[in-house]
Amino acid sequence: MATKKPADLSDLVATKGRAAPVANVLSRNVKPLGEAEANNVPLNFRVPADLRRRFRMFAAKHDLKLNELLRLAFDEYEKRHG
Repeated sequence: MATKKPADLSDLVATKGRAAPVANVLSRNVKPLGEAEANNVPLNFRVPADLRRRFRMFAAKHDLKLNELLRLAFDEYEKRHG
């Protein structure tokens, strides 16, 4: 019975200083952060699971990021309650 010749895997390992981009790979669209986005800081708190689900679904339905929806909601609340 003939033995199978092992596959040449040498191209799968990068050698330091000789890395090259792979053909047919889509590049990520990375946009620079705006001034408002660069100043963002984390805000962590817990909410009920149902509120989290409703909040995320509303944001997705209206094509908003979660932090954008939170800012809009707080701005509106602040207007009404000074």
